[in-house]
Amino acid sequence: MKKVIDSCLIRELRNGSECAFETAFHLLHEKVYRFALAFSRDEELSREITQEAFIQLWINRGKLKDDLPLYPYLFTHVRRLTIDALRKSALAKKFRRETLATTDFSSNDTESEVLSGELSRLTIEVVRGLPPQQRLIFKKSRLDGQTYEEIAAELSISRNTVKYHLTSALKTLRQALAKQGLLSLVLLAIFVFF
Repeated sequence: MKKVIDSCLIRELRNGSECAFETAFHLLHEKVYRFALAFSRDEELSREITQEAFIQLWINRGKLKDDLPLYPYLFTHVRRLTIDALRKSALAKKFRRETLATTDFSSNDTESEVLSGELSRLTIEVVRGLPPQQRLIFKKSRLDGQTYEEIAAELSISRNTVKYHLTSALKTLRQALAKQGLLSLVLLAIFVFF
């Protein structure tokens, strides 16, 4: 494997040599990663940007010039990718802040009480319709606050059996809430307040 990136290596890379690409990757990967990390200060983002830079190098290898060094080409690309990623992240944060700021969560108390009552009524109805073992395990877990282990010991069953019955009960409850259009309301409340 060559130890330097010269015009010969760039020519081989431009012609589609995987060996030339691998050499360039091994020689520049760490430097490119550290450059991205210096800009982003985020290790995961820097790894993604580095990977994307090398993918783009391979895709656009036909545009490389023998007399232009590869190092500045990659670093310019990494700088652009990092700026784009930081811009997208800032926009996403701004959107979340504005969405939370403009959403009226203090809506009508009567409306909240009606929705809460409807949610409670539907939950009770669904729990009553569960098979006896699922119903018992659901009540012990969700109403009494017992752990899987406590329920398993009390009922003389395995922890996995408790987990299976509780998972099945929750799936049935989610499906019922989704049919009534209440699942999105519950998920929104969980997202905002927890």
